Amino acid sequence: MTYRVEYNGDDIELATLDAALDNAKHAIADDVGPVSGWAVEHDETINDWFVQGVRDGRAVGPTAVVTGPEPTMAAQTFPRHAPAAAEDSARRMTFTGKTPAEALEMAAGWLAGRPEVVDVDDVGWHPTRTGYEVRVYYRI
Repeated sequence: MTYRVEYNGDDIELATLDAALDNAKHAIADDVGPVSGWAVEHDETINDWFVQGVRDGRAVGPTAVVTGPEPTMAAQTFPRHAPAAAEDSARRMTFTGKTPAEALEMAAGWLAGRPEVVDVDDVGWHPTRTGYEVRVYYRI
């Protein structure tokens, strides 16, 4: 099982999702310079991750795409992160920051620029090795 990172016309295959996401983040940072956090969105239907740098609550630079292995039947039938009542339209956006406030500020800035978001189903935050991750589950 491998993951492919595609960014600015280049691609590389890596053995783990963590390595692929880290590679995507490094490629973006090398391209656009320092960022204050990351926006990572996972499309469970096609099992791809979309990674973009965030600076001052706004996305910067091109998006890196991490392509995962084909989703299994179980993943297609029972989404891992979406509420069961909203299987068809629930989406998730992930923001990482050094502090909870920084990650929440990025999420709020992203939501403010998305009038197509009609409902936020859930917001969760989790400590990571390098800061905090905020996950916003929403519907358009």
